[in-house]
Amino acid sequence: MSNDSLESWSTLNASWEDIGAENGTDLSPKDGFDYELSPYLIANILISVSILLFSIFGVMGNGTVTWFLVFCMRRNPFTIFILHLAVADLGALMSLSSFLIMKVLSSFSDTITNLHLLSVFECSFFFMYNTGQYLLTAISMDRCVSVVFPLWHRCHQPPHFSTLVCASIWIISFLLTVNGMVLLIFTVTRYPFFYLLLVNAMLCLPLMTVSTLVLFIKVYFRSKQRKKGKALTAILLALLFFLFLAFPLTCVLLICFFTPLINNNVESVTISVALLCSCLNCSINPLIYFLIGRNKRARSRESMKVILRRLFKEEENCREKREVPVQTRM
Repeated sequence: MSNDSLESWSTLNASWEDIGAENGTDLSPKDGFDYELSPYLIANILISVSILLFSIFGVMGNGTVTWFLVFCMRRNPFTIFILHLAVADLGALMSLSSFLIMKVLSSFSDTITNLHLLSVFECSFFFMYNTGQYLLTAISMDRCVSVVFPLWHRCHQPPHFSTLVCASIWIISFLLTVNGMVLLIFTVTRYPFFYLLLVNAMLCLPLMTVSTLVLFIKVYFRSKQRKKGKALTAILLALLFFLFLAFPLTCVLLICFFTPLINNNVESVTISVALLCSCLNCSINPLIYFLIGRNKRARSRESMKVILRRLFKEEENCREKREVPVQTRM
């Protein structure tokens, strides 16, 4: 794989040197730091710093959720989905942070190793990013079925349905990412992830939008005598934030694929903003769990472990209460 093919392929890899060159400034380290920074370069630097800062909190939050669900709580079909989603968000944040760090380092060294590492981190980010989309789509559909057809959902769901769905999603996402990497290696197309992004926009977006709308109607417009579940409210908020923060990256990249390049600087900043939105989406789920699961009447501060246990235990208790009448009738 040639050096030029790597540079031309990477949609996210709009180098800061190109921004400086287009504005008449040379950003090579040999000229020292005596150059005028363009507004586009400053915007990219500020956005990259913001992504790294938010990634730190996101990695801590998703790491805490992952550790708690693996070691501190008995898993159920609902928490299995949440566990895999936290792992996907954690991987996406770590890949994006590594990509940005290598991006800065590659600005001072044009070695082929840096370009290969950039491609590896970018492929890893797309893998985790798409896995998160598929997992949240599966979660939204599962919650939608559980609310619309509760009896069918608890009586006809296979014992290890959640595990099988999550494993299938990881395998499918991995195969699609490998397919993109093969297209990259053999330079079959300039945009190897184009079809993957198109599938996300045509499949995940409609399914998630319909499921979110159904959940919103069933939860907030049903009888006031029935208590709204905190876990379902947390999923609703996660879906809404996902629609507003995660899908813009897919839309921006698809627009860049379909429209000719008018201004590389504007495109680079737009993609950076979309990456920032994706970073916020991957980091916000633990905050949603914390805010929804905490006891507002408690005077003392509660640990994250207690809050997560209350949030996810409620879903397990509700499931057990629904299964008792079915077993009694039998």
